[in-house]
Amino acid sequence: MRRPKDVWEGIEKGVSESRRGLTIYEEHNVHHYYPHEIIRLATRYAEGLRGLGVRPGDRVGIIAQTTPSVAGVFLGCWALGAVPVPLPLPMRAVDPQAFLDQSRKRLEKVEARLVAVPGEWLSLADMGEDIPSVAAEEIPRDGHLDSPPTGPEDVALVQFTSGSTSEPRGVVLAHGAIMANSRAIVKRLKAGPKDTVVSWMPLYHDMGLIGFFVTALYAGCTLVLFSPQKFVSDPGFWLWTMSEHRATITGGPNFSYALAAKAMETPRAEGLDLSSLRLALNGAEPVDPVALRDFTRKGAEFGMRPEVPYPVYGLAEATLAVTFPKPGELFKLDHVSREAIELEGFARPCREGDDGSRTLVCLGTPLDGLEVAIFKEDGTWGKEREVGEVCVKGPSLMSGYWGDPASTAEALRGGWLHTGDLGYLAKGELYLVGRIKDMVIVGGRNLFAEDVERCAEDVDGVRKGNAVAFGITTRRGKERLVLVGETRLTCKEKAKQVAEAVAKAVREKIGVPVREVVLVPAGSLPKTSSGKKRRFLCKHLYLSEQLEAVARSGAPVSGPEA
Repeated sequence: MRRPKDVWEGIEKGVSESRRGLTIYEEHNVHHYYPHEIIRLATRYAEGLRGLGVRPGDRVGIIAQTTPSVAGVFLGCWALGAVPVPLPLPMRAVDPQAFLDQSRKRLEKVEARLVAVPGEWLSLADMGEDIPSVAAEEIPRDGHLDSPPTGPEDVALVQFTSGSTSEPRGVVLAHGAIMANSRAIVKRLKAGPKDTVVSWMPLYHDMGLIGFFVTALYAGCTLVLFSPQKFVSDPGFWLWTMSEHRATITGGPNFSYALAAKAMETPRAEGLDLSSLRLALNGAEPVDPVALRDFTRKGAEFGMRPEVPYPVYGLAEATLAVTFPKPGELFKLDHVSREAIELEGFARPCREGDDGSRTLVCLGTPLDGLEVAIFKEDGTWGKEREVGEVCVKGPSLMSGYWGDPASTAEALRGGWLHTGDLGYLAKGELYLVGRIKDMVIVGGRNLFAEDVERCAEDVDGVRKGNAVAFGITTRRGKERLVLVGETRLTCKEKAKQVAEAVAKAVREKIGVPVREVVLVPAGSLPKTSSGKKRRFLCKHLYLSEQLEAVARSGAPVSGPEA
């Protein structure tokens, strides 16, 4: 059977095999599109975009709220042969002008023809005369389009990275790369028309757009979408949507499963039925084994099978997915010596609960067509259990970063994508230990930010998932550890006691002192549009003394970076 030449051909073929098509929940409305209506929606939006002067290859900015009109713009772009450029909505209270400036900067970089905006946002999204803003709801018009003049090597999407460890960069993905990744996902998951996929993941994030929009439609699944704002305000809605639609596949980052587990403890959870679920993908941020176990245990009370939680690994520069476990098996954990990883760069097995042990989650084996290798600092390949940079090779790699040849050359070397993630392979399966840029070297030990943050978040008074650790170089050239965490406490004396408890916990469990612990009000830590911690920005705010501290413990770090 001939493989689709582009994204639209893949979606069109998959949708024709879908049983119930697409459902999108909005605040007060539910919109349902049967398979033939999805095709008509795409055709109408494609003709509407063409009427606005968009031609094949043109870039179209999309403020990617989860609405039928936004879904129509994405589909219309691919049906026309245009290139969507999804842009995030501000997820926290931000300066509207800063949001506009950031969006305009991205659109100017890719020379966008126009930007499609949900109607309610139109008055707030004026990008200037060079990039006209149009209401997404007003684009459709009747018409007929022939197949788009695109092929596997043409650009299908410019996906800006979230900027968790650097400034956002535009990842250029070709049609062939997206289809290769979707095909590999479908094959590993054995996804098809019998599956119902439920997702709240944002359409400006690779997991939401490619994993739970493009791939689900390409596989012929029934697809149910609602917005991340709805999920954050009501995590229980995710559970009830899965229950009512008899979902078989869903997914989200680690924090979403922690919130779902809490929602299962409320009276509202009575009557939930999660027995239809077969896979709950957990990716997009480090997977916490505690959160996995909690979700598994709570879900069992509502009929969820223990093999449903499904930790995965991927990144935008590889389109999306890199390694998946074998479906239908319990997730696996590896208990290793923290000291051996930090001092020797080797994941030495130990018993769970041993002093200095660290528990890591198995992320599976490479998808079909992909290779994964570990490159050590000296440039040699890592052997079994040796820690190094995770590198990926295969047909779904990005073409490069838009307009940034230097960053492209740094990331793509010798046919390998250098991810910036640190990990190791054990029996062919991948385990992650941290990010190169997040590593802090203290006293000759390679500390990983996630370890320190999880230790801090175990202290009562620190918000789960809202601690950031980073290293600061002092004037004498020594690197010191700093931790910033959110708290809901307003009493400064109580907050100071919590800060001191955090310093003590890190010293006792990790074995290194924290130079300073800073507690800030809930909701004030900088995060990306997809909810990831922005450590580099938090570090900048700390050094420039822009953090609003509720309490501090330790001594401020002064250094050349300040």
